Amino acid sequence: MKLYIMRHGQAEMYARSDSERPLSEYGQAEVRRSAESLKDIHVDGILCSPYLRARQTAEIVAEVINGPTPKVVADITPDGSPKAVLDVLPTEGCWLMVSHMPLVSRLTGLLVDGQESAGPGFYTAMIVELEMDYPALAMAHLKNTFVADASA
Repeated sequence: MKLYIMRHGQAEMYARSDSERPLSEYGQAEVRRSAESLKDIHVDGILCSPYLRARQTAEIVAEVINGPTPKVVADITPDGSPKAVLDVLPTEGCWLMVSHMPLVSRLTGLLVDGQESAGPGFYTAMIVELEMDYPALAMAHLKNTFVADASA
């Protein structure tokens, strides 16, 4: 299976709550640029955090790649447990998950190296491509990293 893990685009600094922070205008543009990297890939499903900026990111990606409607998953918030996320990930196909730091880094570390602390730092709108037989500790191989081109 393939799993693309994406951090949401740049968000506005302030809102009534952290979960209500929308993407900034720049964040919307950088998500579109990153999503172009996935344009030729068939994605079976998109999972996203319930936070507004992650939902907006997932919707933009779905539009750019002509993909499926994103599904909101309560467990993939910034401070969510990477081990709990393993329980909600599909076990086959090609999927995109849109969430936040530190979860995206911790989950990547867990899937690739078996340690949450081993994950990479994620820029906003950054995507990593993981390949694995199924989602489990140290089962994934990091195949590619996509970062929005700031000059575009």
